[in-house]
Amino acid sequence: MFYIRKKNYNMKKSIFTLIFLFSINLGFSQDDNYKSLLTDFLNAQGNIQTFDSTFNQMADMFGVSVDDEKFNELKTEMVASLIEKMVPVYKNHFSETDLKEAILMFGSPIGKKISEKAPIIAQESMKVSMEWGMEIGQKMQGLIK
Repeated sequence: MFYIRKKNYNMKKSIFTLIFLFSINLGFSQDDNYKSLLTDFLNAQGNIQTFDSTFNQMADMFGVSVDDEKFNELKTEMVASLIEKMVPVYKNHFSETDLKEAILMFGSPIGKKISEKAPIIAQESMKVSMEWGMEIGQKMQGLIK
């Protein structure tokens, strides 16, 4: 009788362990799926290209050769790291279905145009925003006097 209880206990323990391991694996695969969708979304949106351009500008600032294999490896690693860090942020706001629909939208003609123009608009907007910020700063200083 003692042998049957011990065997039953070991079986329950084994089943619990299998369920636990399966749930962990399922969680990782869901995160991997979301990360893959997020990467596709960021590519479709044009953000990966913007990251790439930013890295190239930084390379110029630091005097790193953009054609350098080590730099390209670092760039790939850093983009992957950024996407990994962005997963929880995007998960708070967009479901997998949302990302899939957005990817389809960015695949449409207007979506492609938005993706293509977004980095250019961002660059042009930065100059306008800086000028606007300086204007506000001057007006604030006028209030202090």
